[in-house]
Amino acid sequence: MQPVFNLHNFYDGLPLAVREEFDRVSRYRNLEAGAVVVRTGDRRESLHQLVEGQIKYCSFDRAGRETVSATMKPGDWIGLSEVFAGIPALVDAVAVTPARLRTIARQDFESLLDRHPIIARKLLRLFSLRFSIMYRTAQDRHQLTLRERLLKLLHLLSFEEDRGRAPGDAIMIRASQEDLAKMLAASRQTLNRLLRQFEREGLVELGYRSIRLPRPERLEQDYADLFGTGDAPGF
Repeated sequence: MQPVFNLHNFYDGLPLAVREEFDRVSRYRNLEAGAVVVRTGDRRESLHQLVEGQIKYCSFDRAGRETVSATMKPGDWIGLSEVFAGIPALVDAVAVTPARLRTIARQDFESLLDRHPIIARKLLRLFSLRFSIMYRTAQDRHQLTLRERLLKLLHLLSFEEDRGRAPGDAIMIRASQEDLAKMLAASRQTLNRLLRQFEREGLVELGYRSIRLPRPERLEQDYADLFGTGDAPGF
């Protein structure tokens, strides 16, 4: 079973020697629920990896209404785009539960980047995947039904640059239904109904914060027109 590349974690795919260098410059701290990791507009002088717990990206409108744009889970990195691009924080990052963080200073992270080009390659791939998902879901929002958009998103998330899997092997997408709902600007309840329908059709198997594609090739064959694969027109 091949897992999909995590959208907020470049670290696990690095060579052991590089990960050990990360460990040598890391500091750790514990947070209480409600603790603010970063506020909107802060200059990001550190990069954080969530070790335990949950952290949300959130913002507030003039009336004080909160919008949660993402929920980070263990293994995810916080502030990655801002530290890499050198821009201020775009949203607040707040602990939803008690949490434990690994922290790396920006100058140490940049030094690691200079010494190990593989980090930049991993980051480029991660950012490219994020962009592709955002661009394609925005493009499809006014053209396709939610069912079609969900099928396209699952198809996109199923890809690895080099899967290295045997034909017929299943693919595990490590994303919760809440994550997918936010990507598609849909309610979690509506998305769950669609996924349950897909499960009855044998297209997916639902797990805890994961979706398993037992036969990825069937998805491509049955929806070639939608994905623009095979002899079908592109999208």
